[in-house]
Amino acid sequence: MLLLTTSYLELTLDGAEQIIVVKWLRGVMPFELHRGYAALLEQAVEHDCRSWLIDIRRRVCIDSADVLWTLNEFLPQVSKKLKGTTHLAFLMASHHLAGDLSDKNVPSAAYYRKRPYRVERFTEEAPARAWLHHCQQPALVLH
Repeated sequence: MLLLTTSYLELTLDGAEQIIVVKWLRGVMPFELHRGYAALLEQAVEHDCRSWLIDIRRRVCIDSADVLWTLNEFLPQVSKKLKGTTHLAFLMASHHLAGDLSDKNVPSAAYYRKRPYRVERFTEEAPARAWLHHCQQPALVLH
C-alpha cells in the first residue's frame, strides 16, 4: 500500500510482512532528509510498524552530517514514539557500504545492540527482508 510519494521519497507498507519500505529516489538536501524521516516515523506510528527496509541506493552520496543527524536526532525520537524495538535494514550500494564501514562516524552493528532500535546494512533486498522477518519472530523462552 502506497503511504506517501514525493520527488525524493516513496513510502509503502508491505502489509503481508508488516514492513515499511522507504525508497530514497535521489540525493537529498538536509531538509528533505528530515522531512522524509519525519514522514516515515509518522506512518510507522500510525501503522504500528517497527520493521523498516530503507533503500538508499539511489542517493548519490551519504554525508557524515546526515548520519550524525540520524543517530543523534532521529533515532532517539523513534524510541520515544514507538513501543518495542524498531528494526532498520538499510539497503545500500556496495560503494556506500564500503564507505560506511570505513567511516569512524558510523557505528558498527554492535553499537545498536543495547538500544531500542537495531540497524543492519545490506546490499541485496532478499537478505534484508529475511533479517527483518527474523526480527519479527517472538523470542523463544526456555523453562
